[in-house]
Amino acid sequence: MKKYLLLPLFIICMFSACNKSDEFIPEIEEQVNELILSAKWNVDTESVEYEFDILDGNGDYTASFSEEDAGKVVIEGTKVKVSLLKNHVSVTITDKKQQSKTVIINSTAKSLIPQDYSIFIVNGDTYTMKDISFGVGGYGIEKINGNSAEVSIDENDNVKISTLRQGNSYYKLIDKRGTTASLNVLVGAIYDLVANTIRINAVNDQTFSIVLKNGNAWKVITKEPYSPIIDEVYLMPKSDTNKYDVLQINTAKGDMKGSTTIELKDKTGNIALVTVMVN
Repeated sequence: MKKYLLLPLFIICMFSACNKSDEFIPEIEEQVNELILSAKWNVDTESVEYEFDILDGNGDYTASFSEEDAGKVVIEGTKVKVSLLKNHVSVTITDKKQQSKTVIINSTAKSLIPQDYSIFIVNGDTYTMKDISFGVGGYGIEKINGNSAEVSIDENDNVKISTLRQGNSYYKLIDKRGTTASLNVLVGAIYDLVANTIRINAVNDQTFSIVLKNGNAWKVITKEPYSPIIDEVYLMPKSDTNKYDVLQINTAKGDMKGSTTIELKDKTGNIALVTVMVN
């Protein structure tokens, strides 16, 4: 009788022990490998191209730049190929486990040196820019803002500018690799100050110059800020290239209307008044 009673109890105990054992089976954690690159975090090159390898990681690699238009990057297996469009870029490699490493690439390639071109041209004139020094040629042009000029590229990669009206226009030059440079076309006028006063009609976002032929060693007496219609005022003293002092005025962008007067004084105490009206 005792043997008969112990058998179910033994079976129940075995079943209970099996269930209890199943509850404590440990989960196997998936291994996460450290992301390791062959490149140091900061590298220098003389080229417009740079390559490095992914030595270890967790697969599904992606690459991104810290800023737009910095370059192009392709990952082929574990090989990273970077085509630079700027001389200082930051590339981040990320794997599927969100491990990431960043490589800063500094290039001294001449074609990547940043260039900004500003051309002052009198309304009614034309101008041709030759021997552009940025990029690798095959230029294109993209207008950003403004309607004061027409800009085109000829078959010899020269930039041809034709004026339409006074005001400033802004463009982006792009070479065949995608490297960019800014081009500012300032269509204005040049005036001569031969008396003590001059009145000038202008538009918003315009640059013009006043040749100060009356007097010598002029200084701007009016204190900043000049007026909401004025952005900047420069006084360029007489030099080997300038026979006279020259006052350059940039009017404000936007829709600023009104008038203001800028007072000048020369070394003998003569006063000149330049009145600017933006209608």
